[in-house]
Amino acid sequence: HELDLAGGYTAEGPLSAERIRELEPEANLTDTSGYVYYFADEGHVNPRDAVLALRREATDLGASFVSDAVGALLRNHEGRVVGVRTSLGVEKPADVVIVAAGAKSSDAALGEAALVHNPSMTYFASPQSTSSSTAASSPHPPALGRILMDQVRSLYVAQRKDGTLVAGGGALKDGLGATLSPDESRKQLNVARQIAQELAPNPVGYSTFTHKEEVMSKPMPRDGFPIMGYVEAGLYSAVTHSGMTMAPLLGQLVAAEVKEQVSLSLLDDYRPGRFDEK
Repeated sequence: HELDLAGGYTAEGPLSAERIRELEPEANLTDTSGYVYYFADEGHVNPRDAVLALRREATDLGASFVSDAVGALLRNHEGRVVGVRTSLGVEKPADVVIVAAGAKSSDAALGEAALVHNPSMTYFASPQSTSSSTAASSPHPPALGRILMDQVRSLYVAQRKDGTLVAGGGALKDGLGATLSPDESRKQLNVARQIAQELAPNPVGYSTFTHKEEVMSKPMPRDGFPIMGYVEAGLYSAVTHSGMTMAPLLGQLVAAEVKEQVSLSLLDDYRPGRFDEK
């Protein structure tokens, strides 16, 4: 069955074992037949590649990038936000400061968007065979075409075009702090490997998860919905969990509101003011 879920996502399911094998023959999801759904609109973009491409295009169009962190907001004598001061003390004046900093949008210097702390780890593996043959170090072509998600343990497994396997999600965040001890790292790595091998035993069987990327906190608004609009005069917040999915639309809406100085009714339910204490 195809379902149109609230928010515009289309889901197919619950899937039969035959449909699961048709969609993802290398996955091991037959034991959960009846609980598996397919989200056809999700998982098509590698966020890192997309961000680099967007940055190149923005640069070509005249945008400039400054790597210093924002240390404070600049205000005029009336208290209106009129720019930012970087951590190195460089002042950058602006008609409007748009905060689209993901999880960092909750920082005091950026307007304190109402986010929840949502840390997790992401592990990567190069798909290399453990065979002793001459092709032992040759990477296998991608065997997974979609993101596999274990909703019970909140862990996903995906494979990029270069064959790299990625495992991450909520199952890898228990007790996560600024740094992990060697024992904690091994525990996290074992959890990632175990669940990944259950979801995709053949592709993961070729690989060893060794590299980790720490993500201190993923952007998650307090109620799960995007935060879009002016926090105060001169300071506009644009933050959402589904950044790569929503950015093509939200970017146009934010540009319209800021440049044309209009308020779009489409964003009325997502204003920052909804979190204000009554």
